[in-house]
Amino acid sequence: MRQQQRDILRRHGLASSGALLFTLLFMAGFQLQGDPADAAVLYSAIAVYWVGQALLLYWVGSGRSLNYQDPGLTAFFMVWAISFVSIILYLCSEHRNVVMLGYLAVMPYGVFRLTWRGFLGVALFTMASYTLVMLVLHHQNAGQWQASQEALLGAAFFISLLAYSFLGREVALLREAYRQKNRELRRAMVRIEELAITDELTGLYNRRYLLRTLEKQRALANREGLPFVLAFVDIDHFKQINDQHGHRIGDQVLVELAQLLRLSVREVDLAARYGGEEFVLLLSGLTLATAENALNRIRIAVMEENFSESSLPLTVSIGVTQYHAGEEGDELLNRADRLLYEAKRAGRNRVRTETLEQTSAQSS
Repeated sequence: MRQQQRDILRRHGLASSGALLFTLLFMAGFQLQGDPADAAVLYSAIAVYWVGQALLLYWVGSGRSLNYQDPGLTAFFMVWAISFVSIILYLCSEHRNVVMLGYLAVMPYGVFRLTWRGFLGVALFTMASYTLVMLVLHHQNAGQWQASQEALLGAAFFISLLAYSFLGREVALLREAYRQKNRELRRAMVRIEELAITDELTGLYNRRYLLRTLEKQRALANREGLPFVLAFVDIDHFKQINDQHGHRIGDQVLVELAQLLRLSVREVDLAARYGGEEFVLLLSGLTLATAENALNRIRIAVMEENFSESSLPLTVSIGVTQYHAGEEGDELLNRADRLLYEAKRAGRNRVRTETLEQTSAQSS
C-alpha cells in the first residue's frame, strides 16, 4: 500500500509540475493580451484551481483514496484541469492556439490509468468544454472571427482528441491483458507452491513441509519453552488391503483417513503424509498426557469408520513422543518411529507413548 501511494504521489507531483508550467504560460499569455480588467478573474481562477489541486493531492496523500477503484483519482484530476484550461481559454481567447495545448497536455495523464470508457468520457468532456467556450466567445464577438479558420482549428483539435481516444483504448486493452496475465501467473505460482508442500494423493502436507515446520517448532520450543509432541500414525495391515482389493481401493483408504486426521486436529496442529501408509501429526502446546488422550480418540474414530467404497474396517497404530529441548528433529522422528513399531509388536491398534524412564533418559 505504501509503495502504491508513493507511486501515485510521484505521478501527481510530475503532473502538478507540468500544470504549474502551463499556469505560468497562461499568465504570460494574459499579460501579452493586455486586458487588465480581467486580471482579477484570471488570478481568482488560478487560485481556485490550485486550491482544488491541493485538496485533491491531500486526499490522495492521506491514503483515503486507496480503497477506491482508481486510488489516484485520475479522472477527477483530469476534469479539474480541463475545467481550468477552459476558463483560461475564455479569458485568453486571443492566444487560444497556445492555450489549447493545455487540453492536449492533460490527456496523456489518463492514457495509462483510465479504462477505455473512462478515458472516452474525459475526452468527450474536453470536447464539450471547448465547444461551449467557443460558442460563448462567438456569441460575444460575432463577426470578429473567420468561420473557416475557426472550423479548421476546431477540427484539428477534435482529431487530436480522437487520436488520443484511440490510443487510450489500445493502452487500456493492453493494460487489461497484462493484468490478466499477472492474475494467471499469480494463480499458477500459488498452485506450484501448493504442489511443493502438499501430498498429491491425500492433500495433506508432504514430508518436505513437515520437516520445515518441525524445525520452526523446535526453534519456538527452544526459545519460549512451548511444548509439542510428534506422533507417527500407521495403518495396520495396509498391504493386505492393496493385495485383496487393489491399489485403487488402497488409495481411497489413504485419502479418507487423511481427511479424518485433518478434521481431528486443531488449526495450530499439522497433519502430514510421511510416506506410504504412514502419517505424522505435530501437535503444538501439548504434553504426552494430553496428546495420548487426543490420539486415542483419533484411534477410536478410525475404528468406528468404514473406509472406501468397499466399506473396509480399519485400525491404526500410533507412536507418540514429546520434544526435549536441544535435540535434533531426526532424533524426535526416529524415537516416534520406534514407538510406532513397539505399538505394532504389542498387537497393533494402540497408542504407544515413551515411558517415564525414556523421558528421563532423554532429558538427561
